Amino acid sequence: MTKKSKTLRAFLTLALALVLCLSTITTAFAAPGPITGGTELVPAQAVITKALQMPEGTVTPAETFTFTFAKKDLDGLSTTTALADMPAITSKTAAFTATDTGTTASSVKTVSKETASLFAGVIWPHAGVYTYTVTETAGTTAGMSYSQASYDISVYVANGTTSGSLYVAAIGTSIVKTDNGTAGSGKTDPTASTTISGASSAMMFTNTYIQTPTVVDPTLGDALSVSKTVAGTYGNQQMYFPFTVSLTQAMFVPGTPAYKVYVMEGTTVATTAANATISGTDTYGAYINVTAGTPITINLKHGQRLAFMGLPTGTTYSVTEAAAADYTPSASVVVNGGAPAVTNGTVSTALSIGSPTAIIIGANSNSAAYTNTYKNVTPTGISLNNLPFIMMIGLAVIALAAYIVVKSRKRTAYDSKH
Repeated sequence: MTKKSKTLRAFLTLALALVLCLSTITTAFAAPGPITGGTELVPAQAVITKALQMPEGTVTPAETFTFTFAKKDLDGLSTTTALADMPAITSKTAAFTATDTGTTASSVKTVSKETASLFAGVIWPHAGVYTYTVTETAGTTAGMSYSQASYDISVYVANGTTSGSLYVAAIGTSIVKTDNGTAGSGKTDPTASTTISGASSAMMFTNTYIQTPTVVDPTLGDALSVSKTVAGTYGNQQMYFPFTVSLTQAMFVPGTPAYKVYVMEGTTVATTAANATISGTDTYGAYINVTAGTPITINLKHGQRLAFMGLPTGTTYSVTEAAAADYTPSASVVVNGGAPAVTNGTVSTALSIGSPTAIIIGANSNSAAYTNTYKNVTPTGISLNNLPFIMMIGLAVIALAAYIVVKSRKRTAYDSKH
């Protein structure tokens, strides 16, 4: 073999070895997730984004969410010795309050918060790759669906320029489970943050929240009230007026549950409902089942109202009252405890509210108060109450006429004699 050939062979061998080394380094750093590097002066950092989604109109629940870090491995080793060498990471939290407004899009309200920096203040014992599994601790808030997501986050701790100094050179994260608990895949970036450097961290835990009224007694309150008043001197307060109500399910509510509706007369549950099928009777009285997406028609008379129970915040509704001859309808609508908004109709015409844009049921009071005013009626003919006075006047007129006739005849007779 010539000297030139030996030199070429040595070069190729060295090149191959270098490629293999680079491949090994790339694999080691690429496995846990996208690497976002840091420097000794500015170490890499990470945060968790907590997103809370709920139907539009919902009040943000006051709750603090907690995230824990379980040791997984050190430099790929999960032995007892290796795990004991890993520092414990304190739990991180994200707190929400009722005043958090968030943003609303497509009928969904989203409030997002970030935790503090995950590894600030951690004392690393030596250089290496420390991997932890991050999960959210489930709470007990009614209506809350807690995230079942989990992430493996690897912290690359490097030796600094000063003897014994260490710093976080890089952080990589992979998705283990999604929010609904199914197996996840892919990598995400936990280092971008509104509090650190840019947009929100992509290591995100998302919860959904459904707010449902706690009042179950229709004599004490309701989620939605649709009432009927008949006005006008000659309005028929025993007449029934047909109301067709349509509900649309709030976001994140599973299935198609039926909601109870009671026909109320004051604080009393009516025993029957005109033109509606009673679904059953409970502690409070007879009720009607109404399912979102299926319109229902119930007749109401003066002094009655429909009490809808258990409607989650974010449910939307519309109501149409059928036309009634010679009655002029109007509706006073209260949304989420706000000021009443009055819609006036025209005589002998149906009146709809919540169309084409349905009305959102908020966490506070919600009502639609319909009033039908009967036309003014002008009495014609003789009133029996006035008849005695009319007779007296008539007698006086007759007496006067008789007096005039008699006097006229006397004058005529006198004139004829003279």
